[in-house]
Amino acid sequence: MSGADGITVIIPAYNSQDTIERAISSCSGLDGCRIIVVDDGSVDSTAGVARAAGAEVLRQTNSGASVARQTGLRAATSEFIVFLDADDELIPAGVLESVRILNRQPSAGVAAGTVIGILPNGRERLLQRTYTVVNTKELLSKGFGPWPPAASVIRRETLSKTESLDIPGLGTRFAEDYEMLIRLSLAGHVIMHDSPSTRYRLFAGKSSKAPIKAIEDKESIRRYYAESLRWPVALMNGAEIAAAASMRAARSSAANGAWVSTAGWLLRSVASSPSLMVRKLFGRLAAFRTTPGT
Repeated sequence: MSGADGITVIIPAYNSQDTIERAISSCSGLDGCRIIVVDDGSVDSTAGVARAAGAEVLRQTNSGASVARQTGLRAATSEFIVFLDADDELIPAGVLESVRILNRQPSAGVAAGTVIGILPNGRERLLQRTYTVVNTKELLSKGFGPWPPAASVIRRETLSKTESLDIPGLGTRFAEDYEMLIRLSLAGHVIMHDSPSTRYRLFAGKSSKAPIKAIEDKESIRRYYAESLRWPVALMNGAEIAAAASMRAARSSAANGAWVSTAGWLLRSVASSPSLMVRKLFGRLAAFRTTPGT
């Protein structure tokens, strides 16, 4: 299929009555797509708002976004899948470009466009990519995902292949999107293109509220797959995890205009691992020096 009638959009939602209609409406340019909202044990009006907006609604006891995605996936029958968070939005033109790429390249399991980030103050900017190619080794080496889930269209057959990999899934509480892409990269090629595919709310996810746990889980995933594949990976130590978590909290505070809190988190970051902060600073300077036009 070449159009949106071959797409299912799966939206995990927990107490999302204020944002779910906007997420569903963002799919309106994908004529013929199926929208499944998985209500993850909400205690507000998420389910009713979603139905009124035209989505199918499945309900489950509160089990987290990863389980909700699997619930929606079991109900899907289309060739292509998009996982959309309840507070984000799709950009249909970019989604359809991903579908066209997957139709042209049968060996590809994932195609992803670029991301428009939305700051807490409502300002938007195109997020710069830090990956030039996405494969398993690059994902494990860099230690972070290249985009939020909604940036990519996934071939359902490739998702099925991830279930039968020789390496069982780890299933952490955080960084589950990162692990999913690692597994997808083991099951098929990952392709990038330059059309914006999603509008993504920055500093709004659960990892922003528990940065240390999020980074610890991410490092657990790296260790698990590196050991399983017998690939060398330089893992973060405890001090580096604490420093990176403080830096993440500082960025979140700065985005919300909390400058005193930002300064406090920055000081904690430097105190936790001065060497890591120096490496990050020199890395930023090197990137600036090699940027065309600078």
